[in-house]
Amino acid sequence: MEEKEILRILGIDREAGCAAVIEQYQHMLWGICARRLDDPEDIRECVLAALGDFCLRWERFDPESGSLKSYLAAIADRKALDKFRQNCRWERACQAAAQLFKERSIRVRSTDFVRALEMLDPEDARILRMRYWKGMRYTEIARSLQLPYETVKKRGQRGLQKLRRCLENSGQGTEP
Repeated sequence: MEEKEILRILGIDREAGCAAVIEQYQHMLWGICARRLDDPEDIRECVLAALGDFCLRWERFDPESGSLKSYLAAIADRKALDKFRQNCRWERACQAAAQLFKERSIRVRSTDFVRALEMLDPEDARILRMRYWKGMRYTEIARSLQLPYETVKKRGQRGLQKLRRCLENSGQGTEP
């Protein structure tokens, strides 16, 4: 479908126009996001966010300034870059927490460690065991537990924070 036709449809019926935009450009946007991101869930999230942003504010698009294709590509690339940066921050935070987790687990007696792990929500503890003992990635854990990726990632982070607090509150792992 031609760009002008899509814009005409958007002007008449936003829902039908957005459906046409999605049909026409989703694969292109997937490719753009995949250049910056590895995880299919992250790519999907960026594509949907880019399409959603455009469909909510399509009136901002000025055909005189450039093509719809390049406009959507810029939105998707910006979303992918933001997600990439967020993932980098997330990974650094996870690595720091994991390092702390490893350092503390070495210094803490195993019974205290197990007791602290048992104080966590069972699902959080399970995710931590899968992540750090089995060496699984969050995407693998999500698939294994049949949970959304974002849920697993957030529960893993929250579990590490709670475990750290439990160990510090019990007075364990604080001395060198």
